[in-house]
Amino acid sequence: MARSVCAVVLVWGLFAGGAAAQEVPDVPAAVPVAAEAPRALFAVNQLSLPAPQVFTVRVERRRPASLVPMYVSFAALQGMDYVSTRRAIASGAGQEGNPVMRGVVGNPAAFFAIKAGTTVLTTVVAERMWKKHPVRAVALMLAANATMAAVVSHNMSVR
Repeated sequence: MARSVCAVVLVWGLFAGGAAAQEVPDVPAAVPVAAEAPRALFAVNQLSLPAPQVFTVRVERRRPASLVPMYVSFAALQGMDYVSTRRAIASGAGQEGNPVMRGVVGNPAAFFAIKAGTTVLTTVVAERMWKKHPVRAVALMLAANATMAAVVSHNMSVR
């Protein structure tokens, strides 16, 4: 659809001005020939055609309806992971399963900052992605939500 609209607009832009029978003005002797070269490119058989016009067609895409609720649920799941991980570690019944995060979970502020940063980064990536790849953006958020739901579910089962 977008390609056909672009093609129609391009053809319309090239031929909308029409061709009018006009004489090509004589080049004065004092003006170098190179200065008249662009006009000479459009002069054919005593016809002076207007320069081609370039049109930009902007196609507005709408954000998939499921993305915003997935952003909210992802943020909620990250918060639930923070709370459930802190409770499991504080009770002594659990320990951090992610080796990268083991050194961080002991510091609540650093753990919260990483959870918030991960949430913002994932949301920003999906928000930029949907403009060109809406299905991939939804798939990314679906995978992120499913992963966090599994982590939270596991954390809640540890008592």
